[in-house]
Amino acid sequence: MERFKSVLGSAALACLALGVFGTSTVACEKRETKHDVYMRAMQLEGEAERGDCKLAYDQSAAAHVLDGDQVQSCLKRLDEAIELYDQAAAMGLEDLDFINARERAMQRKQKLEGMLSMVRKMEAPEYKPPSLPE
Repeated sequence: MERFKSVLGSAALACLALGVFGTSTVACEKRETKHDVYMRAMQLEGEAERGDCKLAYDQSAAAHVLDGDQVQSCLKRLDEAIELYDQAAAMGLEDLDFINARERAMQRKQKLEGMLSMVRKMEAPEYKPPSLPE
């Protein structure tokens, strides 16, 4: 038993003992791994694409409608996903799929920032300079 205690550590041994004897393992919390953080980021990005970032179709205009608030909301959700990607990278995740997903999210963020700037300019009322007296 001493050999296992040195390998597993006292907390892990306690969790193992609780599991073996059939008692509750509520006290043994599972720590979030770098892959868990990556999956949360992917999930958050997917929810944003299906929710905040999804374009609405306007029947009367026969076109998709986009406004600055929607783009800003989409950008906020994407920023949250990027924070999780950064957290997973800080935890040491170096998987090729992760690197590609993180890079795509960064590129998408740049596009959305440009789009937000353009949409806000289009939403602003046109400034008409005062007319000069003749």
